[in-house]
Parts: sequence; C-alpha cells; structure tokens
Amino acid sequence: MPTLSQALQSAASGSPAKAKTSLAEPRKQTRPKWWRDEGMVAAFDTEPLIPRLRASGFDMSYEFMTYDQKLVLWRRGHSEEIVLKLKDLGFNFILTPFYKGGGIKAEQNTIQAAKSFTELCHKHGMHVGYYLFSGTVFYESLLAEEPDAINWLTRDQNGHYPIYHPFYFRRWVNRSHPGFRAHMRELVRFAVQDAKVDLIHFDNYDGGAPGYEPYSATQFRQYIESRYTPEQRFHRFGFANVNFMEPPPPPPTPDAYNGDPLYQDFIDFRCETLADTYRELAELARSLNPDVILECNPGGYVGELNMGVDGLNAVDHTLLAPWGGVFTDEGEPCRLENGIMISRFRSQMLGRHFDNMVWHYTPDRVAISESMANNLQCSGLSAFFGDGEVIPWLSKHDPKKYDPAVLASIRFFRREQRYYQDTEQAADVGVLNTYANTAYGPTRTRQSWQAFTQALYQGKVPFTLVPDRCPGDLNRFRVLVLADLALISDELVNAIRSFVRDGGGLVMTGMATQFDEHSYRREKAGLADLFSETLGDKPLTSTFEKGRAAYLPHVVVPAKFVLGTLPENRRELLDAVRWAANGPLQVEVKAPETVTMSLYVQPGGRRMLHLVNYDEGNPVSNIEITMQQPSEGRQVSVKLLSPESDTPQTLPKQQRGRELRFTVPRLEVYGLLVIE
Repeated sequence: MPTLSQALQSAASGSPAKAKTSLAEPRKQTRPKWWRDEGMVAAFDTEPLIPRLRASGFDMSYEFMTYDQKLVLWRRGHSEEIVLKLKDLGFNFILTPFYKGGGIKAEQNTIQAAKSFTELCHKHGMHVGYYLFSGTVFYESLLAEEPDAINWLTRDQNGHYPIYHPFYFRRWVNRSHPGFRAHMRELVRFAVQDAKVDLIHFDNYDGGAPGYEPYSATQFRQYIESRYTPEQRFHRFGFANVNFMEPPPPPPTPDAYNGDPLYQDFIDFRCETLADTYRELAELARSLNPDVILECNPGGYVGELNMGVDGLNAVDHTLLAPWGGVFTDEGEPCRLENGIMISRFRSQMLGRHFDNMVWHYTPDRVAISESMANNLQCSGLSAFFGDGEVIPWLSKHDPKKYDPAVLASIRFFRREQRYYQDTEQAADVGVLNTYANTAYGPTRTRQSWQAFTQALYQGKVPFTLVPDRCPGDLNRFRVLVLADLALISDELVNAIRSFVRDGGGLVMTGMATQFDEHSYRREKAGLADLFSETLGDKPLTSTFEKGRAAYLPHVVVPAKFVLGTLPENRRELLDAVRWAANGPLQVEVKAPETVTMSLYVQPGGRRMLHLVNYDEGNPVSNIEITMQQPSEGRQVSVKLLSPESDTPQTLPKQQRGRELRFTVPRLEVYGLLVIE
C-alpha cells in the first residue's frame, strides 16, 4: 500500500504508484512519548568543574579566578533558579555536564551534582541530558586513577599524542580499546540506572578512531585478515602476509590515495570501528531503559566523510545514526552571509531518514526558523546556561541578550506542536549518495553533489537525501538524482535502471556510475544504456521504456568552491529535474533564492508547508504557491501561521481540478502554511 507522500506524488504525476523496489530500509529507534508530544527546545552547558579549574572552557573566561570564584559560578548552573528561568522561557530540555574524561574519582563532584540536578529538573517537568565527553581525557588525573589507561591513548604516525587543541592536557583516546569501552560502559550504566537521565550526549565523535599506536595497528591487521582470504589479499595487495602492514598516513594532497586498497581498507576500518563503539553504548543504555535517547557529535553531514583529528576520514553518519536518536551538526548558526547560504539542511534531511533530530546552534531568528522547518520536532540548541546566565550561544547579533523574535519562535514552536508531530517528508526527488563516493571518490564529485543539493534546496524543489546503505523503496520518488555519483554498486545501478523502466525519472551528471563501489572503472558508465547516444560533453535526454532519463555533462562550480555555493548552471539542472518528473511537482513556490520551503504530510492527510527567508532584513511579499491535491473535488482551507502573530490567517485560494493556488502576502523570516 503506498504511503501518503507516495499517493500525493502519484496525484501530481497523474500515474499510479509504482511497485516497490526491494532495498534495505533504514534502522530507526523508538522515540519516547514525551519527545513526540512536546518536541524539544534545548539549552546546554557542557563544562564540568575540572575544565573550569584548568580554565579550558569555551571562552577561557575562568582564567585568573580563584577556586571559590569558579565554584560559585559553576553552582549557579545547577540551581533551581536556572531551571525555572529556562522553563519560563519555553525550554523543556537541559543538557548538563556529567563527565569530561578526568577520571571517575576525580570528577565525582560533577557526577553527583549532575544526578542531583536531574532530580531537580524532573521535579519541574524538565527533561535532562548528560554531556559525556568521550573522545579525549585529562590524562594526568585519569592515569593517577587508572595507570593502564596509558594504553587507551592514541598516537599519530610520528608516535606523538594528539591533543584537543590548544589544551595540551587533553589527549585523544582510541574509543575501541577494551579498557576504554569498559570505562564508558560504567559511566553509561550509572547515568541510566542510577541518575535516571533522559539522554546521553557523546561529544566529538569525529575523533577517537583507531590510529597508529600498537593496539590500533594490530586490530587493523586482524581486520584485513578477517575481511579477505589469502587469495583475495594477494589479488588486492600483491601479497597475502599482513604481519608487517602499517596503517597508511594521511594523504599528502586530496585524492592522492583514493585508489590505494590499503588506504580504502583503513578508512573502512576506522568508520566501522567508530560506529561499533556507539552501537555498544546505545544497546547497553536501551537495555537499561528503552526510552533513553542516545546522541553523538560527529559534525554535520555534507555528502562526504568527516575528517578526524589525525587528518584521516573516520565518520560515516549512515553507520552512526541508526543507533541514536540525535546527532550534532556543530558549527556556525544558519544565516545568509555574503550571498552564501549557511545551512544545516543536509544533516536535517539525513537525520529524518533515520528518525534522528539534529542539534545545531539556533541563537538567532533564521537559525531557529530553519530548525523548525526541517528538523524532527527540535528547535536546535538555542541557549547556553552556564554560570546561571542564559545567553544565545554564537549569536551574530547580541551575544549576551536574546532577540525577542527568537523567544517568540520558541513559544510558537511549543504552542503549535500538533503541526510538527508524526510528519512524513513529501519529496518528489531523491538525491542518492554512496558510502564509497563519500569515502574515496574524487573531491570534485562531492562538490558537484553539494552544489546540486544546494540548487534543489534554494530552488524550492521537494527533495530529500538517500544513502546507499539503506535507501528504502526508491519508488517513493518520481525522480532520482545522481550528481556526479562516480562510485556506485552494480546492485544500486540495477535498482535505478528498474526504477526508470517502471516509469521513474533520472537525472545524472558528469562522472555518475563510472566506477563500482571498489573504485574499479567500468568500461562505460553503468547507466549509459539508458541513452541512445554516447555520454560525453553534451546534454542528453531519453525515454527508456516507461521512464525518462536526462544526462548533463557538468555541474558548474567555481574553482574556489565553498559549501553553500550555487552551481552556475542551476537553472539547467532544475529544468532537467522537472522534465524527468514528467508532470508538475507537488509544490511550486515563486520566491527569491533566499527563500526555501519544506513540505510534510501527516497521517490524516493534513499538509504543512514551511517557508524560511534567510535574508531576514528583506521581507518577501506576494509569494505565489501552486500545490497538487491528492484528488479532484476535495475542498481545503489554507492557514498561515507565524511567530509574529498569535492568530492564524486564512488565505484566499483557487482550486481547479487537482491544482490549488494561493498567495502568501508577506514573509518576514518563517511561515507555516497548513492545508487541510
């Protein structure tokens, strides 16, 4: 039976829903009832006492203070006064410091304070998460408690201990070392069983992967031996004996080692090992309380693996996200800067694929608007509350005082939760990505992917992201996009071919399907057979049985590409997507490129269209919107809600057949349109 979004797509195209193409579905964790009922408005403090004593907090503000002065400030962040202040502002979730890696005995004051603070928060109906820094340790105090922890520390290729720059007393560990795993299990068990916490946050999951110390090197050799038979090792490396293999160094230049099989295996080993440490802790926590939420901070998802502290890739979001309910995209707040849109939409889309919310900093109006529009019932991390003060962390306006418009957005989000619950993204277009291309595909192909997704987002096309590890049913889309997706398996190529044969649309660019997932070049592009002409330097279109396929030779990006840059040929790319759809998209929004939209549907058929204006200094007037109804003759109303007003505005509309037209008179920054 087709989903609601598939039914809407079918209505838009005028064709019946296609049969399901069987591919792996994403693994998703059960969310606790409170999250579904309330959503999450989060404030955070991540600094326990030990880093404050070393003056190593975020802004070094604890330098040149006495112990007593530091203690007074720290206690303010654990007071009933701060809990009530946050609750009054509309927050319902508090992330508080629990452990920073200084040793369980050394940090016992912080651990017990977190437990008492949790009881205080629960008393006032607030939910609590624990900040657990699981990548580095304060080695001086930790080694005094556990001398064997010296073996947990990772080393770089020169034998040096990597540090959490610039704090020389914080050294990185190998998360997979058995001793460190046991250490983390003890902390998780206490947090869930004894302290009754609602969420555990594991910070800096972009570090702590296997490195070059003896334990990591031994584990890597064992990984190679178990992964390949002697004959396979001979064919892969030219010899079968792995006893003298060492982990390869970081590449001297981008792409230098992409084709090196040992480099590929080391990246795979690091990603899989890092994810396995998260899986173990998640399974332990949920065995103690099925409702506890797990969260990690691997950094944001931008279509490529995130790099570790040692200069090598280590983070595969598609391996981490299935074990948690949240991941953090830490960086600058979303905004428009010098014409470039700084956004977290890729993380938010991938998060929704796994039923994960995404934490990112939302101290300003645009940032919190994007989170309300794209995130899974989460307004982001809107406030830092250390020292008893509530401040908009990293605000680009006043870093010490909240913009009243942000507080109005928080109240709006809490008040209108019924429109954020149980939503399914309504996407006509799926943009595929593969682990292999994110890990060791050519850099320029990932830039093409980033630019194409930026064009779709700012072009207001209803789309989402589709990872190859668990793409799900491809037939929930009308169009698939392969944006220079060079490395892709035969299995997925065949599934895409079947999708087009059965009536789907395809847009592929440049190097798409030229290699398999092992970086072996195909004689010709894997989907070249969809076209009657040879793929080359000119655009092509083709009808292939019931479907359509378009090929464009380039996604044109500048030589100095930065994330958020729009491709120069974006109009050509968007026209190809609309042609491949073979009919109107579910929604068309006529507005400047600084306005974006997100479309969702709820089980009862209600649809929500979110609009965000990133150019907050320039409100947009008379935004014309055309939507396709699931059936003819169904009369609906259109309401416009926004944080600027407590009263919904009913908009005039025109209906003709399945087509619904209306105009948004004015958009300040955020608008929520409800169609039912």
